[in-house]
Amino acid sequence: MMILRPSQFAISAVLVVLMSGPASLCVTPAAADETPAPSPEKPAPVAGDEPAAAKSDSDAKQPDKELSVPRQPGDDATRELKDPLRKPDGAKKRAMAAYMAGVAAQKNGKLDDALKAYAKAAEADPTAAEPVKAHALLLMRLGRIEQAEQMARKAIELDKNDFETRIQLAILMLASRDPAAAATLIEEALNSSTLEHNSPQFVSIHSVRGRLYIQVGDAGKAAESYKVILNALERPEDFGLDFREHQKLMTDRVTGYDTVGKVMLEVGRYDDAKSAFSALARVNEDRPGEYHYWLALTQYRMDELDKAIKNLDRYFETNERSRDSLQLLSDLYDAKSESSKVTARLEELAVDTNDAVTVKLFLGDRLVNKGDTDAATKVYREIIDSTADADAYLGLIRVDIAKQDAASLLKSVQKALRARIQIQELAPLLALIANDPGFGKKVVDEAVASLQDSATEQHPTATFFYSELATAESLDLPEQEEALLKATLDQNPELAVGIEAMTRLGRLQYLQDKPAEAVDTFRKLLAVPGLPANNQAMALYLLAAAEEQNKNYEGAIEVLQSALKLAPENPLFTYQLGWTQLRAEKLSDAEQTLKQAVQHSVARGDTERQGASRLLLAALYTQMARWDEAIAEYNELLSMPEITPEHLRRGRTALSNAYVQKGDMKNGERILEEVYAESPDDPGVNNDLGYLYAEQNKKLEQAEKMIQIAVKAEPDNPAYLDSLGWVLYRLGKHEEALEALTKATSDPDYRDSTIIDHLGDVQKALGQMDEAKKSWQEALEVEQKAAIPDQSVVDRLTKKLAE
Repeated sequence: MMILRPSQFAISAVLVVLMSGPASLCVTPAAADETPAPSPEKPAPVAGDEPAAAKSDSDAKQPDKELSVPRQPGDDATRELKDPLRKPDGAKKRAMAAYMAGVAAQKNGKLDDALKAYAKAAEADPTAAEPVKAHALLLMRLGRIEQAEQMARKAIELDKNDFETRIQLAILMLASRDPAAAATLIEEALNSSTLEHNSPQFVSIHSVRGRLYIQVGDAGKAAESYKVILNALERPEDFGLDFREHQKLMTDRVTGYDTVGKVMLEVGRYDDAKSAFSALARVNEDRPGEYHYWLALTQYRMDELDKAIKNLDRYFETNERSRDSLQLLSDLYDAKSESSKVTARLEELAVDTNDAVTVKLFLGDRLVNKGDTDAATKVYREIIDSTADADAYLGLIRVDIAKQDAASLLKSVQKALRARIQIQELAPLLALIANDPGFGKKVVDEAVASLQDSATEQHPTATFFYSELATAESLDLPEQEEALLKATLDQNPELAVGIEAMTRLGRLQYLQDKPAEAVDTFRKLLAVPGLPANNQAMALYLLAAAEEQNKNYEGAIEVLQSALKLAPENPLFTYQLGWTQLRAEKLSDAEQTLKQAVQHSVARGDTERQGASRLLLAALYTQMARWDEAIAEYNELLSMPEITPEHLRRGRTALSNAYVQKGDMKNGERILEEVYAESPDDPGVNNDLGYLYAEQNKKLEQAEKMIQIAVKAEPDNPAYLDSLGWVLYRLGKHEEALEALTKATSDPDYRDSTIIDHLGDVQKALGQMDEAKKSWQEALEVEQKAAIPDQSVVDRLTKKLAE
């Protein structure tokens, strides 16, 4: 069993706690006397709103002083007349009157009247921020989120220092899962010139900021805010917090000492973490609790080992025994060079606790790690005999791995599965077994051999487990994997294992160039009762790939069309349909399908598939000699902001070729020279540019050197050999050219009219006219049989044969 060390505490653990609470934080509560009017639909609460009935009599006598950013409309009516709203002239007077009428209506619970009044005030004075701000906050309270967001953005445009509305809008952005927008608003709020850094509002904004950065995984920025919160917890008077506000800050899961300490521990600010956990112990009068574990972990990181042991012992007084706490105990004694004491201490901790099995399992794992496999075996067997806890079987497997006993491991796996251990629990052991490739292969071979032994009990999950082991990068045993997957399927496994086994078997057969077997496997998969729709769609896609490999293009097209019925507008399936139609020489259908693939991939934001679809569509236009459309499509590909390096390379070289085929040698050469300048060692670029020079009968010595680089990289590539033969022909090295072109045309399954034509030209130069005419004749026949014969090539070859 893998041991998670306490040092692996992640900020995500804090996030789980924080995100399980309400969607909004207490930032801007309503005033105590604000009571909503009856409404047919329940309004969504704004952060900090509380039912009036929940307040005490004493609270009702004075304004609410929750930790908050003041937001009650009208609260600032006595400010000096610095805002345009306050200027007592004409329209601004009417705006102020309407605004105060809205405040009064809202206080009396007449919320619709308040909204109308705020709108009237804003209409009278479009430069005034207060009515728009009040309007936005009331819309938030009523749950009219889209309107509220629009109005809030207008408010902050009018008042660059309005931190109250910014923080409320940030909370809306968090609720709508737009953390980037929320972060911008929060930082703007903190930079407001009207925000006092020794105020409750400053602390409240940092509570939102801290939560945000935990959510996005930025522990460093979260810690900046939690340092402010820690200071406020420790010295509330510095921020103007009264007793009630301080208590709320301390008891809130988002801002309490526990969360502060964990965040600080995560980023390595151990002094602050220690302060937080120590304060938590003080607040709880040092009663044994989980915070003692966190304090001990912090002290361990600070190398205060004796203090850490003392606090860890206080944690153990709760009778809790988490694995992390046991690992910390082990680490502490190891750090003090007192490892010999760990076993005895663990045995003590296994007494009088509901977590006795946890302690014993940890002890067994520790003994395995220390190499004492006999003692570990004894511990695991005692657990099985006394409690029948299935995890102990996983421990026995770890013992077998440590002892490298393949035969015993197979037996232990069988026992674990009979004890209802799941495949997910076995999975972490794969890396341990494969860590030694020799032992890993021995286990796989032993498992395969057991299939032939009728006396050996088999279990479908076990054979599936060993098949996964066979795929380990250090092993890569496809034949054994196939045998084990077939054995898994022969044993009628549970549905999930059966689906995965059949899918992997079909893929393996496809990769091993066994298309007929792959087709059979995928068809069996599709016949599985209860196969989920997403598995059906993927099985159809894989079946189509196998049918295509089997050259059954019509069958592949039909299957892909069925897949698209299950997953309409899927970019991958649509692209594959276009590719298959192209292979089937259904060029018009392929064009329309690939255009759809581009559209679907753009809509889904799938840049990888968009690039592949554009590249294939442009290649189709090239094949159809529609050069302008090919060039346009390649340019669309190259203008993609997130194009992959492979698509960029292929797109640029293909664009060059399209220009050349169109007759625009200047642009074709320019593009290739730009690519060559960036990648002078790329074999494909050297070949393409070298061939282009040879075709123009220029820079022939340089062209030969460039093409030789390509041939050296891929000596059997017929296109590279053709380029070499052609440049040698241009240089008058006809014997060498003949050798290169003869090799280029040696594969009977690869016939290219251009290469064969070049061979004929060289043969003619050597005076071998009969051989030359045979080559030209073959080149003509190959071109005439092409999906789209190039008439200029046909005419050129016909003319040569007539001479």
